[in-house]
Amino acid sequence: MAALLCSCASSAAPSATPSSASACGTGAPEGDVYQPDRLQVLDPCKHAVGFVVDIAAEDDGDYHVWFKPDTSYEYLMNPENHFQAKPAMLAEITPDCTGQPPNAEAAAKCPKSKLPIPKLGDHIAMDGPWVLDTNHGWREIHPVDRIEILAHA
Repeated sequence: MAALLCSCASSAAPSATPSSASACGTGAPEGDVYQPDRLQVLDPCKHAVGFVVDIAAEDDGDYHVWFKPDTSYEYLMNPENHFQAKPAMLAEITPDCTGQPPNAEAAAKCPKSKLPIPKLGDHIAMDGPWVLDTNHGWREIHPVDRIEILAHA
């Protein structure tokens, strides 16, 4: 089992495993995300573990990683969290931008993320800001600051 790296205070529920805040980025959680006003930060550093149910490369350079959280992380979701009518959560691996890109086209020109991109069925652990995406109503990890592939499918 991998060491968990994010100590994340939240009133929603306690973290299943203690860890350290070094796994999350420094500065504002939404600092390098375009249109940050659409994201309401619930916790600037949250740990999540689950199985990848879908992954998609987006035009803006993001990778959308839909995952089914392990049982002890299901509290991170709300009723809007679903993928193909099944409970799931989104994690967004964003390009390595410096500063907030003004739009999707600018974000797509940023360097690709150095984070590993998981594959369908992989068991993953990640850390990053836990946010409410006000455009969609669901909770997600955005952007992912650290991701580890615990087991390949």
